[in-house]
Amino acid sequence: MPPWPLVARTDVLDSLIGGLTGSPSRAQLLRGASGVGKTTLAASVASTLVASGRTVVPIVALEELRSVPLGALAPLLATARGDTASDVGTRLNELMALVGRHAREYLLVVDDAPLLDEASAAALYQLVRVFGVPTLLTARDEHPMTGAIARLLHEDLVTVTELAELTLDETRTLLSRRFSVEPRPETLQHLYERTRGNPLFLRELVIEAERAGRVHVDEHGATVETANVPAHVLESVSGRLRVLTDEQRSIVELVAVAQLWPRAAVLESERNAVIDLLDSGVLVPAEPAEAGYLHLAHSLYAEAILARLSAVERADRRRTAAKRLLRIDEETVRFTALCLLFDAQGEIAADDLVWAAERAHRVGDHARAVQLADRALRDTRDQLGPATARAALARAVALSAIRGDDVEVDNAFARAAELARDDEARARVELRWGQHTAFRAHDPAAAVARATALVAQLDHVAADLLAPDLAKWRLMAGDASAVGQALDRAGADDSAAALGSALSQAMMSTMMGRVDEARAAVDAGRPLADRFADVQPHAGDLLDLSTFLVHVADGRIADARSFAEGRRLTPFADSAGIWSYALALVALHSGRLSDAAPLAALAVQQLRWRDFTGLVGPALALAATVHAQRGELDRARDLLAQLADAHRDDVKVVLQTAEAEAWIAVHDSQPERAVEVIATAVGRGLELGHLLLASLTASVAVRIGGASVVEPLTAAAAQASSSALTAAIAELASAAARRDAAGVIAVVPTLDRAGLGAVCHDAVAQAVDWAGDDRMLQRRARVMVADLARVVEAVRTSASARLDFGLTEREWLIAQAAARRERSREIADRLGVSVRTVDNHLASVYRKLGISGRGELEEELREQL
Repeated sequence: MPPWPLVARTDVLDSLIGGLTGSPSRAQLLRGASGVGKTTLAASVASTLVASGRTVVPIVALEELRSVPLGALAPLLATARGDTASDVGTRLNELMALVGRHAREYLLVVDDAPLLDEASAAALYQLVRVFGVPTLLTARDEHPMTGAIARLLHEDLVTVTELAELTLDETRTLLSRRFSVEPRPETLQHLYERTRGNPLFLRELVIEAERAGRVHVDEHGATVETANVPAHVLESVSGRLRVLTDEQRSIVELVAVAQLWPRAAVLESERNAVIDLLDSGVLVPAEPAEAGYLHLAHSLYAEAILARLSAVERADRRRTAAKRLLRIDEETVRFTALCLLFDAQGEIAADDLVWAAERAHRVGDHARAVQLADRALRDTRDQLGPATARAALARAVALSAIRGDDVEVDNAFARAAELARDDEARARVELRWGQHTAFRAHDPAAAVARATALVAQLDHVAADLLAPDLAKWRLMAGDASAVGQALDRAGADDSAAALGSALSQAMMSTMMGRVDEARAAVDAGRPLADRFADVQPHAGDLLDLSTFLVHVADGRIADARSFAEGRRLTPFADSAGIWSYALALVALHSGRLSDAAPLAALAVQQLRWRDFTGLVGPALALAATVHAQRGELDRARDLLAQLADAHRDDVKVVLQTAEAEAWIAVHDSQPERAVEVIATAVGRGLELGHLLLASLTASVAVRIGGASVVEPLTAAAAQASSSALTAAIAELASAAARRDAAGVIAVVPTLDRAGLGAVCHDAVAQAVDWAGDDRMLQRRARVMVADLARVVEAVRTSASARLDFGLTEREWLIAQAAARRERSREIADRLGVSVRTVDNHLASVYRKLGISGRGELEEELREQL
């Protein structure tokens, strides 16, 4: 079995090493929960300092040796130089004298310092306080600081670093290294939530699963089926729990089965015990604290508590917790209570089972939704009614979300359609079935055919519920005649149909660059999203996506990026892939390919996991575009080959695929072919009403020298749109088509603020040649290219391969200093280099920017200062 990978916590590592090697050095205390990685990090510090010539003196403190004087130092004293017959005190003095005389040559590493016996702790205090020996200590949260160790803290002789659990990204990185593939999102979620980022707990769960053959790797990533935690891991925290009173243990058992325990469920008679549990660090407030929940302080506490209970006892605790929680009138608490009753095989009314199944689906716990719906169907099989129909639909949509077998999912929807008792119920089933067929099964044409046949049989109210989504599926299937229908209003103002209409209008209006209409549709949909979540559970996310696109269309990329990053803070939401895709798109057009690549890869993975709006195809094409721009052509072609035939009817895929294919053609020295591919796709985009995305794709043609070909298309998009972004792209295309250097330079600041740094860079690079004999204009273009090149990872096209205006970071620093009228000697002293080096850098700057001296440099860099 390969060694367990480590995640470098470089910030903490650098801080510890800096403190230990400073002058004077400071002792460092690394404190954190059991298993959080303190010992591993201390070993990394030690190995780093050994490599620089330090001698490490390891000291391991143990609970069993706390009553033995100098027990922790016994191994060192046994090897101390001197008369082997000398007493321990003499040897200790010799050891302290040796280390103290050469303090800078040593590093003391003390593991579990609070467990040192009093004599060893006193000796350590002397080494730090008197001799200043660099010392790194570790301590667990649960161990109090006493005696000489506490004196080190009170006298401010130690810098304390609190070591946190692994972040979600660190957990993902560690698992990816272990399996050589990304973990599946549900596996990452399960492991992260169960371990709360505790490295020891995570390692033991994974290794135990590997030994049992419960790790499976396929094209979608690694899946880990975890089991019970090994006994030796539980033992590491069990000592903390043995001292609990019976009353405290009863409370902790309830928290362990519920995971989160509302303060409102704490009985008056329990309040003092809960305060004691909080004071001792067994319980802690859950974040955010104002929400009023408690949970166990360590991820292993719940495992250790539950391991001591029999199956019968665990079921009893779940029923007790559920009874307490059901007294609280709050949906989240009610859902937890019903799940606890379900797990305990308790009695649950059919309506409550269906409500819990629907809520489980809405919060993303789709496996739980299937379980609850199955039981509701079983309990109502002898008396079919509304609860049975709702349970059947809840089961079908949950199976769709977890990517169940297509035949199984279709059969589940067919059963739900059979049980639907009226036209509205039939329309609701078809709405969710069509979303599955169009987005999950990637067959919008089949969704259109089935829904169209049903609409003819429905009353107008039920038909209105289907109309907006049916228009969207038609557009995905390439039906241009559906553009107008996607903008039509449907249903009463306060209805599920009105919500569907608002969603369709918002999305289509943003695509057409009609920002005012898009905002109005979003505002109309917001009040309806929560009310009709049972019909459109992802309505809020879809309205958020439209809001993001409104920011993009308005040219406010900073707002768009901030909005997407805020929505991405919930990493396991069904919408996670949308926001990874959105941020990858922003990074691509800004020219930050190193940021775009991992975001695009993550978007593909997340959307394959959960995709409720048909973005997995565009995400594949986006990832292919990033790789093509980076010159990784085989990978780009492989991603394009993964597109299903049905994907290629979706205009979003048509446009993004054209960008990838164009960059492949550019790298194959076929720029004319690249422009042709772009122009054809942009024409199709305009036909299907996707003016915003079509304009963005058209900007690629400007980058590769084909502005004259797409200029009429961008002008048409701008004329039909109220988007500031489409207007700016049209202005750039027009200036580039005329080879108007001044016109290009004039519009670039607007486009750069709008997030299109890549096209700005390449267009201005071409404008250098168009400036002709206008030396000032040419110089301005060179400076703009150099400035943009600081961020943009420019693609080397046939139009720009000859140009080299990019300044290194050092050249920029020196150029800006010179423009501020600093002398070469002043710059050299500040940067720690020679005057000759500064002058050589300035000569390079003058050559690259076409500048003759400091006067022109100051004039051109005035805006950058």
